Amino acid sequence: MKVPSANASWNKEPWTQEPWTIIRQHLDQALSRVCDEIRSYPAPIPACDAQFNHLLDECATLSSELARVRKLMCEDCEFMDARSAIEAFLNSSAHLGESEERDVRALIENERWQGECEQ
Repeated sequence: MKVPSANASWNKEPWTQEPWTIIRQHLDQALSRVCDEIRSYPAPIPACDAQFNHLLDECATLSSELARVRKLMCEDCEFMDARSAIEAFLNSSAHLGESEERDVRALIENERWQGECEQ
């Protein structure tokens, strides 16, 4: 799967960008935290080290979720398509906390956001 570059042109509609930005920022921070833990892990690391292997798995799944978010941010879509995509991502993400999920759901339920989407 091709991952959009950091300079990719995101969907220009702010009503689709804001929820994805919240999600992307959280995943970026989580990935940065995991990478820091991996870098500072004490050496030598045996192949059977369960905690280190868990960090590697977490890094891989975070990277995969970020790739999905970047792809979805680049897609042009109507309000219901964007909302469905956001809902599906929230339901499938293994790395969003309750707080971030609640913030995004509140945003897409917000009447102001819905009003902007229907213009």
